[in-house]
Amino acid sequence: MRMGILEKFQQTICEHEAEVAVLFTGSKTPLYIILGLACSLLLSLAVKNFLFDHYLLASLLGLFTLLVLIDVIALHKGKTIPIHTNIVVTLLLICLGLTIHQVDISAIFWAFPIAIAILYIVPLKTAMFFFSLMLALVGVETFTQVDSSTALRTCVALSLTMFISSLIAQHMRRLQRSLKEESIRDPMTNALNRRQLSSHLSNCLARKQRHGIDSVILLLDIDHFKQINDTYGHAMGDRVLKRVTQTIFNQIRETDLLFRVGGEEFILLMHDIDLLSARRVAEKLRLSISEQAILDHYPVTVSIGISMALPHIKEDDWIRQADSALYNAKDGGRNRVSYHEVSA
Repeated sequence: MRMGILEKFQQTICEHEAEVAVLFTGSKTPLYIILGLACSLLLSLAVKNFLFDHYLLASLLGLFTLLVLIDVIALHKGKTIPIHTNIVVTLLLICLGLTIHQVDISAIFWAFPIAIAILYIVPLKTAMFFFSLMLALVGVETFTQVDSSTALRTCVALSLTMFISSLIAQHMRRLQRSLKEESIRDPMTNALNRRQLSSHLSNCLARKQRHGIDSVILLLDIDHFKQINDTYGHAMGDRVLKRVTQTIFNQIRETDLLFRVGGEEFILLMHDIDLLSARRVAEKLRLSISEQAILDHYPVTVSIGISMALPHIKEDDWIRQADSALYNAKDGGRNRVSYHEVSA
C-alpha cells in the first residue's frame, strides 16, 4: 500500500510534466534566447516610457523584466521557478493593455508575438484562458479607437494566429510524448527497455536500505524460444512474445514494472512485496502462460528466477542472483519457478 500511493503520486507528477509549456521541456537554450531578447526589448521600452513620463507603464515593464530574470536564474540553477508563469504573463498583458490605451493604438501589433510567446511559456489550457483575456482587451481597444472594419480585421487576424499556433503547439506536445514513450519502451511488447532498468533498481535498493521496503525481481525466460523461431518462423516468435507479455501485464499490479532485457528475457520488478507473495505471483504467471494455446501443438512455457532486494546489494549482483535462480529453474526441467536462497 505504501508503494502504491507513492507510485500513483509519481504518475500524477509525470502526467503534470507532460502538460508543461514546450519551452520548459528538453534543452533550455531556446528559452534563454527568447527570454533574453524579450527582456532586452522590454527593458529598453521601460526606459523609453519613463522618459516620456509614462511612469506606471515603465515601472510595470521593469517589474516584468525583473521577475523574468529571477525565474531564468532559478531555472538555470535547476531550481523551481519562484515566480509562477501565470503571474508573469498576467503582468505582460497588463503592460500590453496600458501601452495600447495610453501610448498608441499601433501597439496592438505587439499582441501577435505575445500571443505566440504565451503559448510556449504556459500550459495549453492556461494559454487558452489568457488568449480569451487578450482577445477581449484587443477587441475593446480597437473598436473604441479605430473604425469597426479595421477593428474586426485585427481581431480575426489575432484569433487565427492564436488558433494556428495552438494547433502547432498541440502537435509538438503530442510528438514529444510519442518520442518519449518510444525512447523508454520496447515497441513490440510495450515493456520498458533495458536502459530504464538501472534507475528503477537503484531506487528500490535505496528504499530497502533506508526504509526497509522490500522489492523483488522476477527474471522470466520463454522456454525453447529459439526452437519456436526455427520451427514456426520469426513472425510467430513475435506473436509469442506479444502474447506472453500481454499475459504478464494482465496479471500484475499497476505499480509493477516489466522490462525486456533480452530477446526472450524479461525482468518484472515488483515493489513493496515479500518473497512469499512474489512466489505466488510467479506461479500464477507461469500457469497462466502455460495454459494458453498460443501455438498449435506446441506448449509455450516460461521459467522464472526470483531474487529479493538486500540492504547492501549492488544492482548487478541483484540481477545475477535472479539469473542464478533462473538457471536452476531451467536446469530443473523448465516451466518452473526458482528463487535465490539468501544465505544466513
